[in-house]
Amino acid sequence: MNVRPDRAADRADRGSAVAEFAMVGVVLILLFFAVVQGCLWIYTRHILGSAAAEAARYAGLSEVSSFDVTRRVADHLGDGVIGGVRGSLVCTRSGTAVMTEVRCTVPAPGLVGLLDGVLPAVTAVGHSAREGIVG
Repeated sequence: MNVRPDRAADRADRGSAVAEFAMVGVVLILLFFAVVQGCLWIYTRHILGSAAAEAARYAGLSEVSSFDVTRRVADHLGDGVIGGVRGSLVCTRSGTAVMTEVRCTVPAPGLVGLLDGVLPAVTAVGHSAREGIVG
């Protein structure tokens, strides 16, 4: 025996799939942008770490100022996805007779203005041995 659902109940559920999809879709889109934002932060940290290490090697070869180190890191960041935060880049150079340290900080880049400021600023440190004759 085949029991058919009541047609009145069928009419009451009309359009509920669209409403449910709209509610779930918003959450899924926000989740997607949060994952993209996290991946962009990790990518920025990786690129900034590489640039800081390269700038530390550069600073270990000669006496250069923090301005020169910052310019070197900014050149390494390029004009790509994270190039927009180069204007806020801050690098400091310090060291001893044997080691040189370059510490760079940049605000977390964002794709969506809603997610700006959610993640902490990206900081990277590069170390290098000082080259040349130490007197």
